Amino acid sequence: MILGTLWNNYATEYTTLPAPGKTDPYPQTRELLAGRLISVPDNFDAVAIRDARIMASAGDPQLAQALKKAQDGRLTQYLAGAPALSERYRMAAPAVRALIQAAMDGRRCGVGNHIAGNFLAHAAGDYLTDPEYLTLGANWLDEAFFESNKPVHGNLAPLVPVRIRGASYRRQLHQMQNIASSKYRLADSLEQLGRLERNQFCPPDSFWEAAHEYLTDSVELANLAVAAHDRHRLYWAHCLTRRVEEHGDASAVVELADIWMEDHPELAESLYRRSAEMGNARAMNSVGYLREDAGDRDGAEEWYRKASEAGDGEATYRLAEIHDNLGDAEEAERLYRQALDLGDTEALGSLGRIVSDRGGDDVEAISLLTRSILLMVRQTARATIGRLDRVTGLQHSSLGPWDSRKRVANPILDIEEKGDAGDLEGFIDAVADASRNGDTYGTVCHYLLFNSEYSDQAEKVLERAGRDGNTYALIELANNREKAGKLKEAEALYRALIGSGNNAPLAPLANLMKKAGNLKEAESLYWRAIGAGNTYAMCRLSELKEYMGDHAGAVEIALQAANAGDAGAVRALSKERVSREGFGDPWPYGLDPDGTPTAESW
Repeated sequence: MILGTLWNNYATEYTTLPAPGKTDPYPQTRELLAGRLISVPDNFDAVAIRDARIMASAGDPQLAQALKKAQDGRLTQYLAGAPALSERYRMAAPAVRALIQAAMDGRRCGVGNHIAGNFLAHAAGDYLTDPEYLTLGANWLDEAFFESNKPVHGNLAPLVPVRIRGASYRRQLHQMQNIASSKYRLADSLEQLGRLERNQFCPPDSFWEAAHEYLTDSVELANLAVAAHDRHRLYWAHCLTRRVEEHGDASAVVELADIWMEDHPELAESLYRRSAEMGNARAMNSVGYLREDAGDRDGAEEWYRKASEAGDGEATYRLAEIHDNLGDAEEAERLYRQALDLGDTEALGSLGRIVSDRGGDDVEAISLLTRSILLMVRQTARATIGRLDRVTGLQHSSLGPWDSRKRVANPILDIEEKGDAGDLEGFIDAVADASRNGDTYGTVCHYLLFNSEYSDQAEKVLERAGRDGNTYALIELANNREKAGKLKEAEALYRALIGSGNNAPLAPLANLMKKAGNLKEAESLYWRAIGAGNTYAMCRLSELKEYMGDHAGAVEIALQAANAGDAGAVRALSKERVSREGFGDPWPYGLDPDGTPTAESW
């Protein structure tokens, strides 16, 4: 049997009889298809979607991606179109490729699904080389947009104009004829390709100029400001921050203030104050914290009170702490309860202590203290997983159970419910069940529950999870061995994992080799981790290069890490150079998009 697929438009073309007097181009094809066509629905129905999910969960990553990205059950079109779209992108003319790359970079840096055409038009410029730009025709931009909208196999196109449901035909036609007012959507598979292939590249200058000039959504602008800051492109991070401030989005402004806090606290405080003036309660709390840190207790209390009145639980908790430290237990208890009502669970422990100290309800005190302990366990578990994510290059958020045969309905939800309720026995059961069923969060919570007093039992939790294949558990186990001075045991665990084809321990083993003085192997392992996509390894390799006296190499690696969105190495190297005689900050004002030092203060 020969089985083939055919799009409807081709089936119609091949089977339609020619008009009288016209040449018949497909007589053999028409004869072959006669009576043999099977119509396939455009969309997967609910039953087919269910079956597809079962197949995806059994280990079909392409189908899982299609289920996540395909719209209206059009899985076949997505799967068929993705390879063709990739080929179209790679074979595209320079101007078309420039538009697609600008859209790719926009999506991975935080621009929404509907990308402004004027942004793409301006951004595309610096994606072209000088020789490519010189050969462009007068209408190159219109032609590039037209070409990027041509469908490929699968009825998908790289860059499609967005049609607004309900808009008049005349308005839509005008928008599609006018690049400046149109919005475009990048094909999902090309977006994914951009995230994979362009994650080591910083967008060029024209990209940031276009964002500053043409984007108007404060969330998109804030996302791009963060992306620029993450890459140490401080000039553009500052420009985009100011654009968000001009838009008057208090929530976005306070989020941006957070990113400036470490290296530019004066700018951060001005942003917090601006957001506070717009009525943002969290910003008021942050100004209060900065006043308290500066020794201005009265000013801090005033801001905390404003934030508390505006409904900020953390500010209410800080007010309670002030009264607690002054010995005013009655007012402190009232404020701790108010903070808890506002959702600040940090108040649990302090409130439990006060209730216990004044001889209050023992049941309430024990419940509050138990809830506080279980909260700390969960917070520490999240921090531990976050640390392991960074060091290993893994992403817990994208990991399911490592053994598809072991499943629980929703282990994290069960853990959170029992923890919030202060149900210690239920919490222990929930984390134990989750751990046995392969959930990393449950495993780490289970481990931490025992670790303070029953370290041997805690180690057994990690060992059991490790035997079932949990990378996080094995790396944390090796880390514990390392802290205990059992370096050979830690090394053996790391090497066993690497020997099984797991790249996650490369950077941790490199750290261990550096500590042991084996710098050559440490460097080799860092390079292997970098090849596997670990930006943390770039930062550590930059430190190693600087330590070994390869100052140019340290700068080169730090710049690579910054381009990939991790400016930690650049900032660490700047501080290291400033602290040593004969050296200065290589990038006192940040980096330009091309990686050269920004020439003057912004």
